[in-house]
Amino acid sequence: MTEHSQKDIFLESEGDAWYARNQEGLGGEGHDLVLNTLQEIGIAPASVLEIGCANGYRIAGICDQFGAKGFGIDPSSKAVADGRSRYPSLSLEVGTADRLPFADNYFDLVIFGFCFYLIDPRLHLRCVAEADRVLTDGGLLAIYDFIAPVPYHNRYTHLEGIRSYKMEFSRYFLASPAYRLLRRTMSARGVSKPDDSAGLDLLSKSLAVAFPPNPFL
Repeated sequence: MTEHSQKDIFLESEGDAWYARNQEGLGGEGHDLVLNTLQEIGIAPASVLEIGCANGYRIAGICDQFGAKGFGIDPSSKAVADGRSRYPSLSLEVGTADRLPFADNYFDLVIFGFCFYLIDPRLHLRCVAEADRVLTDGGLLAIYDFIAPVPYHNRYTHLEGIRSYKMEFSRYFLASPAYRLLRRTMSARGVSKPDDSAGLDLLSKSLAVAFPPNPFL
């Protein structure tokens, strides 16, 4: 396997296949963990990016609720085309988390929408750097994904040669003193199966408090 093989497979075919399998169930529960959390803590984003946005249904809900400007990126060209038709006010693009086509400090909310587990670990730090680059100081980062106490991988059920990777993905960001975990909300998904344990980690970014004056003087 080459370095970008898993990324390329999702861009070329599996992104569309994933969307075909899951399209009918997207947003069908009548509530969304990300939107609900934003409402509960009383924070209204003005500009939001979702990485792994599918057809943009989650961004559309956030924009409707808060009047935000919505952007999304997803490897599935079919999902993006469907989203552009359904939600013409959104800006949706085909792409992946390791190369975000947006300016520095552009968003006050960046969401990983249940996609980090499908990113090749060789690209993880690039994805972290890109999300940090486009997120403004004082912004929020939402990571909605599997939450596992230790890193491990599973064989991807739908296609040979692909793996799904599980860990606490927020740990990548929390290694920096600029990030702080505001809230962890576990999903009802996977309550009886530890391998399916999932939830939302909401983090704040503040470079202003990351490195205070020397406390030893």
